[in-house]
Amino acid sequence: MSWLAGIGWALAAAGAAGLDDGPVQASGPEFDAARGVHVFKVRSPFLRGENAVEVLLPKAFDAKRKYRTLYVLPVEPGVGGRYGDGLAEVRKSGAHDRHDLICVAPAFDTMPWYGAHAADPLIRHEEHLKKTVIPLVEGRYPATGKPMDRLLLGFSKSGWGAVTLLLRDPEFFGRACSWDAPLMMDRSRFGQFETRQHFGTAEQFAQYLPAEWAAKNAASFRKTARIAVLGHSSFGRVASPANTCHTEAFHKKLEELGIRHRYDNGLKHAHEWGSGWVPKAVEALMEMAGEGEGER
Repeated sequence: MSWLAGIGWALAAAGAAGLDDGPVQASGPEFDAARGVHVFKVRSPFLRGENAVEVLLPKAFDAKRKYRTLYVLPVEPGVGGRYGDGLAEVRKSGAHDRHDLICVAPAFDTMPWYGAHAADPLIRHEEHLKKTVIPLVEGRYPATGKPMDRLLLGFSKSGWGAVTLLLRDPEFFGRACSWDAPLMMDRSRFGQFETRQHFGTAEQFAQYLPAEWAAKNAASFRKTARIAVLGHSSFGRVASPANTCHTEAFHKKLEELGIRHRYDNGLKHAHEWGSGWVPKAVEALMEMAGEGEGER
Protein backbone atom coordinates (compact mmCIF):
# COMPACT_ATOMS: atom_id res chain seq x y z
CA MET A 1 0.00 0.00 0.00
CA SER A 2 1.51 3.37 -1.02
CA TRP A 3 1.30 6.55 1.06
CA LEU A 4 -1.49 7.80 -1.19
CA ALA A 5 -3.40 4.52 -1.16
CA GLY A 6 -3.27 4.54 2.61
CA ILE A 7 -4.87 7.94 3.01
CA GLY A 8 -8.32 6.57 3.86
CA TRP A 9 -6.90 4.52 6.73
CA ALA A 10 -4.79 7.50 7.79
CA LEU A 11 -7.84 9.74 8.10
CA ALA A 12 -9.76 7.10 10.03
CA ALA A 13 -6.89 6.59 12.43
CA ALA A 14 -6.54 10.33 12.93
CA GLY A 15 -10.18 10.44 13.93
CA ALA A 16 -9.65 7.67 16.46
CA ALA A 17 -6.64 9.51 17.84
CA GLY A 18 -8.51 12.78 18.33
CA LEU A 19 -8.81 15.90 16.19
CA ASP A 20 -5.88 17.67 17.84
CA ASP A 21 -3.41 14.85 17.22
CA GLY A 22 -3.06 15.19 13.48
CA PRO A 23 -3.00 12.48 10.80
CA VAL A 24 -1.49 9.01 10.86
CA GLN A 25 0.18 7.73 7.68
CA ALA A 26 1.30 4.20 6.90
CA SER A 27 3.05 2.65 3.91
CA GLY A 28 3.44 -1.04 3.22
CA PRO A 29 3.55 -3.72 4.20
CA GLU A 30 6.74 -4.84 2.52
CA PHE A 31 7.65 -8.48 3.10
CA ASP A 32 11.09 -9.10 4.59
CA ALA A 33 11.76 -12.63 3.37
CA ALA A 34 14.92 -13.05 5.45
CA ARG A 35 13.05 -12.38 8.68
CA GLY A 36 9.64 -13.65 7.61
CA VAL A 37 7.82 -10.49 8.66
CA HIS A 38 5.64 -7.87 6.97
CA VAL A 39 6.92 -4.34 7.61
CA PHE A 40 4.86 -1.15 7.69
CA LYS A 41 6.47 2.30 7.87
CA VAL A 42 4.36 4.58 10.01
CA ARG A 43 4.23 8.28 10.80
CA SER A 44 2.05 9.24 13.74
CA PRO A 45 1.54 12.36 15.86
CA PHE A 46 2.88 10.53 18.90
CA LEU A 47 6.49 9.89 17.77
CA ARG A 48 9.13 11.59 15.66
CA GLY A 49 9.86 10.48 12.13
CA GLU A 50 9.02 7.20 10.46
CA ASN A 51 8.92 4.05 12.59
CA ALA A 52 8.37 0.41 11.72
CA VAL A 53 5.50 -1.84 12.69
CA GLU A 54 6.40 -5.47 12.01
CA VAL A 55 3.83 -8.25 11.65
CA LEU A 56 4.47 -11.99 11.85
CA LEU A 57 1.68 -14.22 10.54
CA PRO A 58 1.16 -17.94 11.20
CA LYS A 59 2.04 -20.23 8.29
CA ALA A 60 -1.56 -21.42 8.05
CA PHE A 61 -2.87 -17.84 7.99
CA ASP A 62 -6.42 -17.66 6.67
CA ALA A 63 -7.89 -14.23 5.98
CA LYS A 64 -11.40 -15.63 6.48
CA ARG A 65 -10.91 -16.45 10.16
CA LYS A 66 -10.24 -14.32 13.24
CA TYR A 67 -7.04 -14.27 15.31
CA ARG A 68 -5.76 -13.18 18.67
CA THR A 69 -2.93 -10.65 18.49
CA LEU A 70 0.31 -10.76 20.45
CA TYR A 71 2.14 -7.45 20.83
CA VAL A 72 5.84 -8.14 21.38
CA LEU A 73 7.10 -4.96 23.02
CA PRO A 74 10.71 -3.87 22.37
CA VAL A 75 13.13 -2.79 25.10
CA GLU A 76 15.16 -0.49 22.84
CA PRO A 77 14.50 2.11 20.14
CA GLY A 78 14.28 0.83 16.58
CA VAL A 79 14.30 -2.83 15.59
CA GLY A 80 16.49 -5.31 17.46
CA GLY A 81 19.59 -4.12 19.30
CA ARG A 82 21.95 -5.33 22.00
CA TYR A 83 19.20 -7.35 23.72
CA GLY A 84 18.05 -9.12 20.58
CA ASP A 85 14.85 -9.21 18.54
CA GLY A 86 11.64 -10.28 20.27
CA LEU A 87 9.63 -11.00 17.12
CA ALA A 88 12.50 -13.10 15.72
CA GLU A 89 12.45 -15.18 18.90
CA VAL A 90 8.70 -15.76 18.64
CA ARG A 91 9.19 -16.90 15.05
CA LYS A 92 12.14 -19.11 16.00
CA SER A 93 10.08 -20.79 18.73
CA GLY A 94 7.13 -21.40 16.38
CA ALA A 95 4.74 -19.92 18.96
CA HIS A 96 2.85 -17.95 16.29
CA ASP A 97 2.11 -21.20 14.42
CA ARG A 98 1.44 -23.29 17.51
CA HIS A 99 -1.09 -20.83 18.91
CA ASP A 100 -2.43 -19.25 15.69
CA LEU A 101 -1.33 -15.74 16.61
CA ILE A 102 -0.86 -12.56 14.64
CA CYS A 103 2.29 -11.20 16.27
CA VAL A 104 3.23 -7.53 16.14
CA ALA A 105 6.36 -5.58 17.10
CA PRO A 106 6.14 -1.78 17.04
CA ALA A 107 9.32 0.31 16.90
CA PHE A 108 9.92 3.58 18.72
CA ASP A 109 12.37 6.40 18.03
CA THR A 110 13.27 6.90 21.72
CA MET A 111 13.80 4.52 24.63
CA PRO A 112 10.42 2.84 25.24
CA TRP A 113 8.86 3.03 28.71
CA TYR A 114 5.30 2.89 27.29
CA GLY A 115 4.11 6.11 28.88
CA ALA A 116 4.13 9.77 27.87
CA HIS A 117 6.43 12.72 28.47
CA ALA A 118 5.09 15.52 30.63
CA ALA A 119 5.99 18.24 28.09
CA ASP A 120 7.13 16.65 24.81
CA PRO A 121 4.10 15.71 22.64
CA LEU A 122 6.30 13.50 20.45
CA ILE A 123 7.07 11.04 23.25
CA ARG A 124 3.68 9.39 23.70
CA HIS A 125 4.33 5.67 23.42
CA GLU A 126 1.15 4.44 25.10
CA GLU A 127 -0.95 6.49 22.68
CA HIS A 128 1.11 5.39 19.68
CA LEU A 129 0.44 1.76 20.54
CA LYS A 130 -3.27 2.23 21.24
CA LYS A 131 -4.16 4.81 18.60
CA THR A 132 -1.77 4.01 15.76
CA VAL A 133 -0.38 0.48 15.93
CA ILE A 134 -3.44 -1.44 17.05
CA PRO A 135 -5.88 0.32 14.66
CA LEU A 136 -3.42 -0.34 11.83
CA VAL A 137 -3.14 -4.04 12.63
CA GLU A 138 -6.85 -4.55 13.26
CA GLY A 139 -7.69 -2.60 10.11
CA ARG A 140 -5.42 -4.63 7.84
CA TYR A 141 -5.61 -8.14 9.33
CA PRO A 142 -8.46 -10.35 10.62
CA ALA A 143 -7.82 -9.78 14.30
CA THR A 144 -10.84 -10.31 16.52
CA GLY A 145 -10.58 -6.74 17.79
CA LYS A 146 -11.76 -7.90 21.20
CA PRO A 147 -9.87 -6.44 24.15
CA MET A 148 -9.35 -9.85 25.76
CA ASP A 149 -7.61 -11.04 22.59
CA ARG A 150 -4.98 -8.26 22.73
CA LEU A 151 -2.00 -9.86 24.46
CA LEU A 152 1.17 -8.08 25.64
CA LEU A 153 4.62 -9.62 26.05
CA GLY A 154 7.81 -8.00 27.29
CA PHE A 155 10.82 -8.06 29.59
CA SER A 156 12.85 -5.43 31.41
CA LYS A 157 11.42 -2.02 30.38
CA SER A 158 8.89 -3.62 28.07
CA GLY A 159 7.78 -6.14 30.72
CA TRP A 160 7.18 -3.14 32.97
CA GLY A 161 5.34 -1.54 30.04
CA ALA A 162 3.21 -4.61 29.31
CA VAL A 163 1.99 -4.83 32.90
CA THR A 164 1.46 -1.07 33.23
CA LEU A 165 -0.47 -0.85 29.96
CA LEU A 166 -2.81 -3.62 31.09
CA LEU A 167 -3.28 -2.30 34.62
CA ARG A 168 -3.95 1.25 33.40
CA ASP A 169 -6.54 0.18 30.84
CA PRO A 170 -8.02 -3.26 31.62
CA GLU A 171 -10.92 -2.60 29.25
CA PHE A 172 -8.60 -2.16 26.26
CA PHE A 173 -5.99 -4.91 26.75
CA GLY A 174 -6.59 -8.53 27.67
CA ARG A 175 -3.50 -10.10 29.25
CA ALA A 176 0.15 -9.34 29.85
CA CYS A 177 3.24 -11.39 30.57
CA SER A 178 6.38 -9.88 32.04
CA TRP A 179 9.76 -11.57 32.47
CA ASP A 180 12.59 -10.03 34.54
CA ALA A 181 11.17 -6.50 34.81
CA PRO A 182 11.54 -3.76 37.48
CA LEU A 183 7.89 -3.99 38.49
CA MET A 184 8.44 -2.70 42.02
CA MET A 185 10.08 0.59 41.08
CA ASP A 186 8.57 3.35 43.21
CA ARG A 187 8.47 7.14 42.96
CA SER A 188 11.95 7.49 44.44
CA ARG A 189 13.45 5.66 41.43
CA PHE A 190 12.69 8.42 38.95
CA GLY A 191 15.81 9.02 36.87
CA GLN A 192 16.93 5.38 36.70
CA PHE A 193 17.16 3.59 33.34
CA GLU A 194 16.34 6.72 31.27
CA THR A 195 12.98 7.30 32.97
CA ARG A 196 13.76 11.04 33.15
CA GLN A 197 14.18 11.24 29.38
CA HIS A 198 10.90 9.39 28.79
CA PHE A 199 8.59 10.90 31.42
CA GLY A 200 10.15 14.31 31.98
CA THR A 201 9.07 14.77 35.60
CA ALA A 202 8.78 12.64 38.71
CA GLU A 203 5.07 13.44 38.84
CA GLN A 204 4.55 12.07 35.34
CA PHE A 205 6.61 8.96 36.12
CA ALA A 206 4.37 8.33 39.14
CA GLN A 207 1.35 8.04 36.83
CA TYR A 208 2.70 4.76 35.40
CA LEU A 209 3.95 2.71 38.36
CA PRO A 210 2.69 -0.91 38.13
CA ALA A 211 2.31 -1.48 41.88
CA GLU A 212 0.18 1.65 42.27
CA TRP A 213 -2.03 0.74 39.32
CA ALA A 214 -2.47 -2.77 40.67
CA ALA A 215 -3.96 -1.27 43.83
CA LYS A 216 -6.18 1.15 41.87
CA ASN A 217 -7.64 -1.42 39.49
CA ALA A 218 -7.47 -4.63 41.52
CA ALA A 219 -11.19 -5.30 41.04
CA SER A 220 -10.69 -5.83 37.31
CA PHE A 221 -8.24 -8.69 37.89
CA ARG A 222 -9.90 -10.93 40.46
CA LYS A 223 -12.11 -13.06 38.21
CA THR A 224 -9.52 -14.76 36.02
CA ALA A 225 -5.73 -14.59 35.70
CA ARG A 226 -4.70 -11.84 33.29
CA ILE A 227 -1.13 -11.15 34.45
CA ALA A 228 1.89 -13.46 34.36
CA VAL A 229 5.11 -12.53 36.15
CA LEU A 230 7.96 -14.90 35.40
CA GLY A 231 11.57 -15.29 36.46
CA HIS A 232 14.41 -12.92 37.08
CA SER A 233 17.94 -12.11 36.03
CA SER A 234 19.04 -8.48 36.08
CA PHE A 235 16.16 -7.46 38.32
CA GLY A 236 16.80 -9.91 41.08
CA ARG A 237 17.77 -7.10 43.45
CA VAL A 238 18.20 -3.99 41.33
CA ALA A 239 16.06 -0.92 42.06
CA SER A 240 13.80 -2.67 44.57
CA PRO A 241 12.85 -0.43 47.50
CA ALA A 242 13.09 -3.43 49.84
CA ASN A 243 16.16 -4.83 48.00
CA THR A 244 14.29 -7.98 47.04
CA CYS A 245 13.55 -9.70 43.74
CA HIS A 246 11.08 -7.64 41.71
CA THR A 247 9.20 -10.66 40.38
CA GLU A 248 8.77 -12.16 43.84
CA ALA A 249 7.85 -8.82 45.43
CA PHE A 250 5.29 -8.01 42.73
CA HIS A 251 3.79 -11.50 43.08
CA LYS A 252 3.33 -10.86 46.81
CA LYS A 253 1.76 -7.49 46.06
CA LEU A 254 -0.76 -9.08 43.69
CA GLU A 255 -1.56 -11.73 46.28
CA GLU A 256 -2.22 -9.07 48.91
CA LEU A 257 -4.61 -7.35 46.52
CA GLY A 258 -6.43 -10.55 45.63
CA ILE A 259 -5.36 -10.30 41.97
CA ARG A 260 -5.28 -13.65 40.19
CA HIS A 261 -2.11 -14.18 38.21
CA ARG A 262 0.51 -16.63 37.00
CA TYR A 263 3.82 -16.71 38.84
CA ASP A 264 7.02 -18.66 38.29
CA ASN A 265 10.20 -17.13 39.66
CA GLY A 266 12.26 -20.14 38.62
CA LEU A 267 12.51 -19.06 34.99
CA LYS A 268 16.13 -17.86 35.05
CA HIS A 269 17.90 -16.91 31.84
CA ALA A 270 20.24 -14.23 30.56
CA HIS A 271 18.70 -10.76 30.30
CA GLU A 272 17.94 -10.82 26.56
CA TRP A 273 15.25 -11.91 24.13
CA GLY A 274 17.14 -14.95 22.85
CA SER A 275 18.07 -16.66 26.10
CA GLY A 276 15.18 -19.13 26.11
CA TRP A 277 12.37 -17.61 28.17
CA VAL A 278 10.13 -16.42 25.29
CA PRO A 279 8.38 -19.77 24.48
CA LYS A 280 7.46 -20.30 28.14
CA ALA A 281 6.16 -16.76 28.44
CA VAL A 282 3.93 -17.16 25.38
CA GLU A 283 2.68 -20.46 26.82
CA ALA A 284 1.75 -18.67 30.06
CA LEU A 285 -0.21 -16.07 28.10
CA MET A 286 -2.07 -18.69 26.10
CA GLU A 287 -2.88 -20.75 29.18
CA MET A 288 -4.43 -17.65 30.77
CA ALA A 289 -6.31 -16.92 27.55
CA GLY A 290 -7.69 -20.46 27.56
CA GLU A 291 -8.83 -20.18 31.15
CA GLY A 292 -10.69 -16.98 30.34
CA GLU A 293 -12.29 -18.27 27.14
CA GLY A 294 -15.74 -17.26 28.33
CA GLU A 295 -14.69 -13.62 28.50
CA ARG A 296 -14.07 -13.28 24.75
